[in-house]
Amino acid sequence: MADTHFDLILIGATGFTGKRAAKYLKDNSPKSLTWGIAARNSEKLLAVAEEVGLSPEQSFIVDTTNQEDVENVVKQAKVIMTTVGPFSLYGEKVIAACAKFGSHYLDITGEVGFIKEMEAKYGDLARKNGALIIPFSGFDSVPADIAAYLLASNFNSPEKLTIKAFYSISGGFNGGTIATMLNKFETGEYKKMGDPKLLLTEDDQNIHSPNDTHYFGYDKKIARWSSPFIMGAINSKVVYKSASIMRHYGKPYANSISYSEHSSLGKWYNPLPFIFVSIILISITLFGPQKWFRLFLKMIMPKPGEGPSEEQIEKGYFIMNAFAQDHSGNKGQLKMSYPGDPGNKSTVFFLCETALCLLQNKDRLGNKRGFMTPTSALQDHLVQHLIGKGLLVNHISS
Repeated sequence: MADTHFDLILIGATGFTGKRAAKYLKDNSPKSLTWGIAARNSEKLLAVAEEVGLSPEQSFIVDTTNQEDVENVVKQAKVIMTTVGPFSLYGEKVIAACAKFGSHYLDITGEVGFIKEMEAKYGDLARKNGALIIPFSGFDSVPADIAAYLLASNFNSPEKLTIKAFYSISGGFNGGTIATMLNKFETGEYKKMGDPKLLLTEDDQNIHSPNDTHYFGYDKKIARWSSPFIMGAINSKVVYKSASIMRHYGKPYANSISYSEHSSLGKWYNPLPFIFVSIILISITLFGPQKWFRLFLKMIMPKPGEGPSEEQIEKGYFIMNAFAQDHSGNKGQLKMSYPGDPGNKSTVFFLCETALCLLQNKDRLGNKRGFMTPTSALQDHLVQHLIGKGLLVNHISS
């Protein structure tokens, strides 16, 4: 690792999510933390710095498409956090610099195909220089990653393990999330999402297909209307990546695993939320590849830098109920929740606290380096850290 002056630098601090992350660090990080912020617009950057009590010397002008800018920032930090998306447009040089200088890296991406490409290009360099590259550290995909990790611990590496998670959420979209979703259609990444092993680098983890991944209707298991969860295609691949890595470290989840996500949308007498969400999902699936539809969404949805009001964010929530069963019929169950809009409050909580957990435990991680998932990198350190900071987890063994 290069000589560093900062424990952590946040890139993207003037964006909608980045600004919230800077405020979170101000309010929740240890006083001993040395940290800074970086962004492209100097006027906006200095305004955020003043708001969170940082000096100009702790503020860095950086264009994430400029290699020299990026390297000048990255080499000064033990950990880099970035919220600048779409990451396939603005993330590669940051990852490359972290791999080069041995700085650890976290982001909030859900761009699975992009991360697959980055691992192929920079995985060896990151391992050589001791950098941990930990994407998917926001609401995509820490809850799913932790739930699968904890549920798998109920079982003794069974032949077959099936996990189903049901989400109940309340929240809104910010412009960065919309831009990332649209970019997946514009770049064609959405075509790759049908491959459950997209993130895997070794073919040592068997995956079996859930029989109801695309189910729309009334689900008797939860006694509620249900549809596929919009993030399920992303989160399942992160879970499978964790399962593969944990197998490598001698802690396999199962010989064969399946993970699927579904939305919990109302009781039998109120199908309206189910109908509304189903129309949205089907519309995005059918028309997302069409340019006219993407232009329409850009007109009516929040722009980058925009998002829900503070009141809307605070009133939001996510609740996950996850169920696991092995081939012998043994079962496990888990409930997880966190208050606040999942895409705008929870994601900041997960990103910042995962970074702080990494800093606290970086000397206890042994030979872990290269591209990993949040849970495979930090395991019980992360679970206990997040619970201690307010994540509610009720882990039920049966």
